[in-house]
Amino acid sequence: MKQLPQKRELMDAILIVMENANGTMNTATINDLVAKRLSIPKDLLEIEDANCSGTEYSYRMRWARTELKQKGFIRNVKRGEWEICLEQ
Repeated sequence: MKQLPQKRELMDAILIVMENANGTMNTATINDLVAKRLSIPKDLLEIEDANCSGTEYSYRMRWARTELKQKGFIRNVKRGEWEICLEQ
């Protein structure tokens, strides 16, 4: 893998990881499990984002979770805690 996955691939992986969780998950755990599931190399995970506010991977994962939340697939139970919406 030479570049980070696109948002759609991250979104699909988030849903799979969360379906297997059977409950709430924190942001760091979701990020770790998605990275493992997609076999993202460590060097790609550590690339700084353009605004120097974290990594590009974390930035993309935030947007992927945000879109899943807006579409009603997941919900933010409390800051940093997520759960899948079973009604979908």
